[in-house]
Amino acid sequence: MGKKPTYRKYVETIQKKDFISFFSTYTYPDKIFSIKELERFSFPDHAQSLAGRYLIKKTICDYICEPDKMNEIEILNNAFGKPEVSLGIGISPAIQEKGIKRILCSISHSKNFIIGMTIFCY
Repeated sequence: MGKKPTYRKYVETIQKKDFISFFSTYTYPDKIFSIKELERFSFPDHAQSLAGRYLIKKTICDYICEPDKMNEIEILNNAFGKPEVSLGIGISPAIQEKGIKRILCSISHSKNFIIGMTIFCY
């Protein structure tokens, strides 16, 4: 019998132009991002930072089967510049039901591509 993994990792990618096209026509950015995120990572200047956060939020919401809860997740940088996930009270119960104790993330980008890595710790 195998031991249950202590973590699961997911990596998502998106082309910068695809995110810019998607976000440029999105009517309600506050359904995806918090006010703090939108203030800190203005569009289009920080499109890559927003895209990475979008990928991580999408991964979390897909994993817990709560696609409309992206605005319940906030990803801001800590004092060292690393992104940290904060969860709202509306999404926390679904996270706890999955047995997730902590969510780690990383964002990387090149000129044309953005990667969002999400790690669920159990």
